[in-house]
Amino acid sequence: MTQPQPSLSLPRATLSLQVQERIREAIMQRLLKPGQRIDQNKLAEDLQVSLVPVREALKGLEAEGLVTIIPRRGAFVTEISLSDLDDLYFARALVEGETIAHAVDRMGEFDFARLHELIHLMQEATSRQHIKEFMELNREFHLTIYRVLNNEHLLQAIVTLWDRSELYRYRYMFVLRNADVVHEEHREILAACEARDAAHAKELAVRHIQHTQQGLKAKIAEELQADA
Repeated sequence: MTQPQPSLSLPRATLSLQVQERIREAIMQRLLKPGQRIDQNKLAEDLQVSLVPVREALKGLEAEGLVTIIPRRGAFVTEISLSDLDDLYFARALVEGETIAHAVDRMGEFDFARLHELIHLMQEATSRQHIKEFMELNREFHLTIYRVLNNEHLLQAIVTLWDRSELYRYRYMFVLRNADVVHEEHREILAACEARDAAHAKELAVRHIQHTQQGLKAKIAEELQADA
């Protein structure tokens, strides 16, 4: 007797997560711009799905702070502001500073080797002016350190903050601090980790975050002044 063909359709929860990832990418890459109303019908048509997973995906993105849902008006890409930037990077400095301080003693040779490799790959990316590739490698560098704590709750909180901050970083991805300075900061952070100096690693990580904040803030302030 012929066995029935198993269903190859994706579970709704899985489909919603895939749609959420596609919309997140569109926001990060500015295909959907800050303040823009999201056309849910067009999204469903473009992604070849029903409205249900689109709506569920937008709720997930609202929880991440990337989307704002206004009753009877619809869903919008979250606007960006200097005060939000300050709040976001303040939170990142607090959380990531403490995280790296606790991670230092848990790191092993495999972790250090991977971090050295990522620094090398970041140098190659910036030498080719591949800024998007650099940003992805930069994210992986920091998350590689944080993952050693094996704390999914903490990691998810950090990832959410990164996703939110990358809304700014992708908008101003052409604004890259002196690449040599950035690479040197990464090397200093790694050296502090290898030396098992938790306090210094924390200090360097916080300073690294603050330097990025200052660069982004200056660019946004310049743009806001030009629009005034």
